[in-house]
Amino acid sequence: MSHPTHPAPRPTIQCSTGPLWALGLEATLDVIAEAGFTHIELMVTRDPSTQSPDLPRRLAEERGLRIAALHAPFLIVTRTVWGLGPVEKIRRGAEMTAAVGATTMVVHPPLLWETGYGRWIREEMEGFAGGAGVEIAVETMYPVKVGSRSVAGYRWIRPELLARAAPRVVLDTSHVAVAGHNLLGARKLFGSQLAHVHLSDNAGDGRDGHLEIGRGVLPLGRFLDDLGRTGYAGGICLELALGGVVDRREALVATLTRNRESVEAALAGWAVIAAQDRPESTGETLDRLETT
Repeated sequence: MSHPTHPAPRPTIQCSTGPLWALGLEATLDVIAEAGFTHIELMVTRDPSTQSPDLPRRLAEERGLRIAALHAPFLIVTRTVWGLGPVEKIRRGAEMTAAVGATTMVVHPPLLWETGYGRWIREEMEGFAGGAGVEIAVETMYPVKVGSRSVAGYRWIRPELLARAAPRVVLDTSHVAVAGHNLLGARKLFGSQLAHVHLSDNAGDGRDGHLEIGRGVLPLGRFLDDLGRTGYAGGICLELALGGVVDRREALVATLTRNRESVEAALAGWAVIAAQDRPESTGETLDRLETT
């Protein structure tokens, strides 16, 4: 007797608009669509076209793209966008996230002096997110180098501290590497708290390189294998450093396409297994993960 098959929850493979900010929003979405993506993470930047919902939503729809996630303006260069208060940024971001039809909003953890914001994340963020109808997730960050010293500008640099403080988490693979943490260990620690992934490789040189998949030292194959094995159904967003090709359209599209196809290939086998209701049909993957 054959077992019935069911549609398996699958991650959405997304492309971040952030690394392409210099092109302008319309040209950015053209490139992403040409590279074969169907979902994007929209980064709110200093460009007014990214700061309200109507234009991004229309431009995305015209290109067959869905805005699946929104990155609120928490970068140093966008700290004045939507005001200086992090909670107010989140309130405005939640409204825009819902308005563009996205489900997830990415925010940064508090800076060391932002005690009120830290308390809000621990005590109020989950309730606020539920009321707003969006998922709010806090991104893994890393210390910065000041001379020969590492200085933690953000709270909760260590994965276990972030897991205790934030109900939902964004795992940035390059950030985890810069902070010196084990990628597979961090993934296991976050468990069901993991809402979103920023995916890139890293050279292991202490820099936040956001390299192409396979161009660094991170075990991204095993990481993606683990996501597939455990039925992760959140976003996997490619966030790559594209400065070397951003002004060469053909090379840029080829780079994005190559990396999208790498992720799709890594997840394809687990999609078949999940659809056949055999989530642990082989012990090989578990064995490789446990010995890492």
